[in-house]
Amino acid sequence: MGKKNAALPEAGKESASGFADLKYNKKTVLSLLAFILVMLIAAGIATRLVPQGEFLREKVDGHTVIVEDSFHYLDSKPLPVWRWFTAPFEGLTGDDSSSIIMILLCMFVMGGGLALLDQSKVLVYLVSVIIKKFGNNPYKLMYLMVFVLMLMGSTISFYNQATIFLPLALGICFGVGWDALMGVGMSVTAVAMGFAVSMTNPYTVAIPQTIVGLPVNSGIALRTVLFVVVYVVYTTFLRNYAKRLDADPANSLMKGSDDAIRSIMPSGVDEEVLKDRKVRKGAFAFCGSIVLMVLYTVLTLLVSALASTTLLAMMLCLSLGIGVSAKVSGRIPKGGIWRGFLKGIRLVAPNALVLVLIMGIREIIVKGNIMDTILYFAYQGVAGMSPYLAIFVILGITMAFELVVGSATTKAFLILPLLVPLGNMIGLTSQTIVQAYMFGDGFTNSFYPTSTTLLMVTGLVGIPLNKWYRWTWKLLLAVMVIVAVTLLICVKINFGPF
Repeated sequence: MGKKNAALPEAGKESASGFADLKYNKKTVLSLLAFILVMLIAAGIATRLVPQGEFLREKVDGHTVIVEDSFHYLDSKPLPVWRWFTAPFEGLTGDDSSSIIMILLCMFVMGGGLALLDQSKVLVYLVSVIIKKFGNNPYKLMYLMVFVLMLMGSTISFYNQATIFLPLALGICFGVGWDALMGVGMSVTAVAMGFAVSMTNPYTVAIPQTIVGLPVNSGIALRTVLFVVVYVVYTTFLRNYAKRLDADPANSLMKGSDDAIRSIMPSGVDEEVLKDRKVRKGAFAFCGSIVLMVLYTVLTLLVSALASTTLLAMMLCLSLGIGVSAKVSGRIPKGGIWRGFLKGIRLVAPNALVLVLIMGIREIIVKGNIMDTILYFAYQGVAGMSPYLAIFVILGITMAFELVVGSATTKAFLILPLLVPLGNMIGLTSQTIVQAYMFGDGFTNSFYPTSTTLLMVTGLVGIPLNKWYRWTWKLLLAVMVIVAVTLLICVKINFGPF
């Protein structure tokens, strides 16, 4: 750890520029737009090659479910080519428009908020406090931070809220000599890993189990063991990369790519800011908003009617907390709060466009009437299979639907009522099928190039997707092994109660 002590930055060193002064990476944005354009065209071509069809649906207890044995083909009415390119904007007025708008709101609040946290020196204060306490042993901080965030993702559905910890994690990692990949890994991806191995998460555990008639939170013993296994694997992955950076900072995969975001983040312990009482009050106000968000998330578990307002409430609390902290810090001139916030929004606007275009892929598949056909083909393919093979087909179906239906709850109501009866007939327990569904919904958030959270975070921080996959491919292989072994064990032991 002596090397790490020597690597700590000098006290009082400040960044040369501010977040609002950054320029987005045009090459990264253009490459993403080109990638999405190819996927839009591929989805459009698929609507010409795959027969159109649909299942009948009905309302059960206020939720839409598929009627079994109701699939029928439709007269082919190809989606006009011009609608391949208008689909992203049609999605803004479709059935999922509210969720898309909320994701965009989250991105804008994060962009504008980061600019204010930078200008008010609140982020500098928080990073200075943490580095001063853990600077001699940043690995202890990594283990603690990852455990807490994984636990929140695994138990109380703290997933969309994960981005609030990103600026703090980035500042800490830059301060101890690590890079942006470690910053994302210690915050957003840590929550995503916990979300993927949920123990009591209402959206990936309670709701799916309720849909198929399982006791809520049954099977928690196996999922707890799974959480521990993933925690050990994930922190080992992070530690190994951090050790490489300790040995030689030139080993960073982000060399040259995170210079922009690094230039505006706190670079060490700033003693002057630590002594500023106004900034300290601002830091308390910001931390208070985070506590309010966590408490509200817990409240939604007790009052289910509030669940749909979680993200909106989070953004309101965060906006209020950042606004108050910027005001009381005394570091921003009169009238400068709104200007700083808008500059931050302007910086993330190109990434917002990328997210809108990504949603167009789902719109094409749904409006082209091939989503149900794909599900029907998969449904037919499972019949008569060995349970050991069928469980991986069910996993694949969930992963395929993740491309077009991001909501865990929506996917559960769409596909579980169809897959569980079939799986039961070939020897799979309902609990095993739900576990495959959890894996297919959860881990894809960290690895799918269409994941809105992945695109938002990598775009905000400036991580090219090719570098993200160069960094995570070993983790992806480890996850695949964990998933495969777990599902085979579930089949073998007839993971239940039924």
